[in-house]
Amino acid sequence: KLYKIMVHSSDVCQCESFTRHEKTFGVTQFYSVEGVPRTGPANVTVLNITKHSALVKWTEIAAEDCLGILQGYRISYTDSSRKKSLAVTLNSSTTSYHLTGLKEKNIYRVQISGFTKAGEGPPTLSQPFSTPKYGTGEALCICV
Repeated sequence: KLYKIMVHSSDVCQCESFTRHEKTFGVTQFYSVEGVPRTGPANVTVLNITKHSALVKWTEIAAEDCLGILQGYRISYTDSSRKKSLAVTLNSSTTSYHLTGLKEKNIYRVQISGFTKAGEGPPTLSQPFSTPKYGTGEALCICV
């Protein structure tokens, strides 16, 4: 369960209207026992795909699904041959990442999970995308 602590003072004015003046000094949130996120981020999309890169975007994990203070995200992606699998760890304020070093004319699968101090939650469903053989502006020459 998420707890919220607020530290503030409350003074009663000695005026005719007896108005109250409150001042908040600080606010913090904490979990008595942290868990791992119960879901991965939502709306995972892969955009701006080139022969060597792609932009991955997602929506942050909802606070009620984190079951702890979200520390960050882990993106893992694998090529179609499953020979190359990479993982990147990002902070919790990040909701996009530019994948680079991809091979042309290849199929990749990307998954994202969130993690708290207690550990990593489940990854999103595998999101496939393909890199093209040719980049923008590259022409295929057919010689006769």
